[in-house]
Amino acid sequence: MTSPSRILRFAILIVAVLLVLPAAASAASHTGHLDLQDGLTLAQQFGYTPEHRQHVVTFDAGNVPSIRSRGASEDDTSFVHRLEGGVWVRHDLLDALRAAYPDFAGTVHAGGYGTDRVDWDVDGRAYTVLTIRLDDDGGFRNVLMASLDGCQTWQVLELPFGDDTPQTDPHDWGNVVAEHDSGRLLEGPPLVAVWKQLGPWKGEWASQNQLQVIKPYWSGGTLVLRPPAVVSSLALTLLQCSGGASFAVTRDGKSHFVYSTVVPRGTGYTPTYAATYDEATNTVGASTLVARSLPANDLHCTPGIVMDSGGVLHVVTGAHGRPFKYARSLAPLSTAGWTKAINVLDSGYRSRTTDADGLGKQTYLSLVCSPDDVLHITFRQARRNVDSHFRGNGWDALVHQSLAPGQTKWSRADLVVVPPLSGYSQYYQKLTVDRLGRLFVSCSYFSQRDPPATRYFRRFHHRMVLISEDGGHAWRFATTADFLAGIPKADAAAAASGGS
Repeated sequence: MTSPSRILRFAILIVAVLLVLPAAASAASHTGHLDLQDGLTLAQQFGYTPEHRQHVVTFDAGNVPSIRSRGASEDDTSFVHRLEGGVWVRHDLLDALRAAYPDFAGTVHAGGYGTDRVDWDVDGRAYTVLTIRLDDDGGFRNVLMASLDGCQTWQVLELPFGDDTPQTDPHDWGNVVAEHDSGRLLEGPPLVAVWKQLGPWKGEWASQNQLQVIKPYWSGGTLVLRPPAVVSSLALTLLQCSGGASFAVTRDGKSHFVYSTVVPRGTGYTPTYAATYDEATNTVGASTLVARSLPANDLHCTPGIVMDSGGVLHVVTGAHGRPFKYARSLAPLSTAGWTKAINVLDSGYRSRTTDADGLGKQTYLSLVCSPDDVLHITFRQARRNVDSHFRGNGWDALVHQSLAPGQTKWSRADLVVVPPLSGYSQYYQKLTVDRLGRLFVSCSYFSQRDPPATRYFRRFHHRMVLISEDGGHAWRFATTADFLAGIPKADAAAAASGGS
């Protein structure tokens, strides 16, 4: 029989362990990156239970944050969370959709798999794109929603190709994307890209698409569509489920954008092109080759573009387990010429057949340009034998790199999230930057080791929003206090009233 004193000592030990665990969990979230533990939720491991939704955070001119809602589903969204008067306020999205479409049945890919955010222009107007589903086999529609009053009410504008989305395709990620704030506020409505599948193409991750761009405009208080401008009939899909870099950036009535195309079998690479859309003439100029990334005919090679304060354009191409490529424009506000593309990463995955640095294996590009003109990317990196994690086994990390003005070599790959298991991981991450230059990553953790029956439902578990205040070296959970600290006191009244 166990003695009472022994039971008492055991009870004291249990209490002591419970008292230490929260402190240990807190410390684990402040080591510069997050080390996830298998079998624990973020609340269990870190005590992470934020007041706001865990999705892409964007900022208006007053640095007031907005987050379009999401849950564990890849399809659903219903409101915008906005920090007003020190509290998170919900602004409904669905009433406007029901008014525009009486047979509205729900949103599609709106949990971040196809569309994910609210973006703001210089005049305080908000925009978001969605694909919606209609009742009674009414099909699907792509829409652009716009708000003039801080997300309280919304206009709904129908976009092309919504009813052409191949929803039965297992590799379907939607067919609409809007220009994002990637470090600068939008100059009016975003450039929108839509694409229609023309047919299959050789390769698991390829299809042939007609790509069009559309630039809406304001007529009084009403948003109006221009006719679309055709870009290419060989375009790859602009993948948005993970990475989500902006395909376009606009200044002075001209939108500079990037896209990739399919190529004939045996070509060996995916080309990235850039072109400029002219709002005054509603035309697209000639496309120029920016870079070639690997592998060929792979939508993971979706590129991104940003603009620095001097108007120089910076392009990073996506890749699929290969190095990203980087180039910048030879002249400001011009897509006519580019520097020679260079590798962004040439290390991190070491084996017996590699050199001491290993190979650079990058997938899923997120890209922003901070107010000090530093470029920042986050991505999934395949790593092996370069640190103490999972020694000898390959694993996938969420990491960050940066490139300072005047530099030609990107920084080392700093860890953001370390998974609990080796092997395949996916983070579905999106990177944004606020008006102060603070970086925010929204991400999940998903392992292919989950049983097949539960993979779909667990895809967006461990959803979190992280902040870095030192240029991407150290990351921690973002709090409401962090967001409030970023709003100037002079804007407090505007934030409380829903203005900018």
